[in-house]
Amino acid sequence: MSRHGAPRVPVVERARRRLAAALLGTGALAATLLTVSVTPAAPPAPDREPGAASSDVAQLSRD
Repeated sequence: MSRHGAPRVPVVERARRRLAAALLGTGALAATLLTVSVTPAAPPAPDREPGAASSDVAQLSRD
């Protein structure tokens, strides 16, 4: 062991960290691609502009 510097990280621990980083990156990439490729299940409501914020409060129907 050297006199100066940080202690060395064991090989197994380094491999675990690399695997965790690779899985995290792969998961983030997969989530991004899935978000881009999936289309919404329903079209926007006809009485609202696309991208407009919706209300959390229930609205009465005026049928």
